[in-house]
Amino acid sequence: MNMESWWRLGEGSGYRGKELSLFRIECPFCSEKGSWELVNREKKSKPNANKTLFFDTYKCGNCSSFVLIFWSAGDNLHNYRMIPWPLKLNNYPDYIPEKVGNYWLQAKRNLKEENFEAAAIMARSSLQAALRDNGAKGKKLYKEIDNFTESGKLPPLMNDWAHNLRLLGNEANHPKPEKEPVDPYDVSDIIKFLDFLLEYLYKLPKQIEKYRSRGKE
Repeated sequence: MNMESWWRLGEGSGYRGKELSLFRIECPFCSEKGSWELVNREKKSKPNANKTLFFDTYKCGNCSSFVLIFWSAGDNLHNYRMIPWPLKLNNYPDYIPEKVGNYWLQAKRNLKEENFEAAAIMARSSLQAALRDNGAKGKKLYKEIDNFTESGKLPPLMNDWAHNLRLLGNEANHPKPEKEPVDPYDVSDIIKFLDFLLEYLYKLPKQIEKYRSRGKE
């Protein structure tokens, strides 16, 4: 969620309840969930408003590591930010369909593990699944990208990036002895583009619709 102010943390989106859900918080060092001891708490209240920001330090009961948790609650919701956070990925974003998200998740995991060829191939598969899910036509990904652009669903700049992703995925999937392995920075860049594309296709339309529905109320 993008916020204009940290005072809006826990407003409109987050987890149920007005207390911090420690049971769901995973230790970034040992992956234990819910085993936390509060070591220190500082707080700041908003003047003339029933809103408080909490700055907590917790100790993991399993590995004795420490984390900082910044959190706040709204109307029966709360949300938080943690430093450091777990680096592993367990799920794809909830706005992405499963058939697209499974490939996305594999791309992200392989990137983290520095399996760059596998990451590029999975990113390409996620791109193709997303385009097909949104009605792109064509026998090959090259045609599907151009068809999607010609239909007005993809801006020209994103078309160029989509082809870059496609080509890198092809290169990783069909290696040649005389060529160098795919560049890790290129793989990281095309997966960032994939993130932007999936937000553009799936998240942004929902945000616009939510905005419009608020205006009708």
